[in-house]
Amino acid sequence: MDEKAILENFGLNLKMYRHKFKMSQDDVAEKTGFSSPYISNVEAGKHNLSLVNALKFAEIFDKKIEDFLKEL
Repeated sequence: MDEKAILENFGLNLKMYRHKFKMSQDDVAEKTGFSSPYISNVEAGKHNLSLVNALKFAEIFDKKIEDFLKEL
């Protein structure tokens, strides 16, 4: 899997979990300390986030980082 596909999969999974938990980008921003535009860019696969930031997303949804890398 190339870098672009990894980032896109992470973003799509983030968006899917956010919708599943009925959270807005603002809700996720509040729980992680990130800005809404940052979350939007991650969901769009436009931001190569750090492992620490990926873990913060995983923690708020009680998931493992690898759950965000699965292809949808």
